[in-house]
Amino acid sequence: MTSQGDVAERKKNRELDALRRDTSAVARLLKQARMDEIRSDVILAKSQLTNVESRLAGKSEPLD
Repeated sequence: MTSQGDVAERKKNRELDALRRDTSAVARLLKQARMDEIRSDVILAKSQLTNVESRLAGKSEPLD
């Protein structure tokens, strides 16, 4: 037979495991969101560099 203390301890351990999983999931989502932000920044920088290169080459391109 299991004692109340064992049941309470197992319940606490399950809750802690669930919190760890939730924390890991949130960390992954934040990392993914940050990567999406970085990707957008890189695309913007690439566009700006292309625009500058065109202007330096003497081509008249409208600025975004």
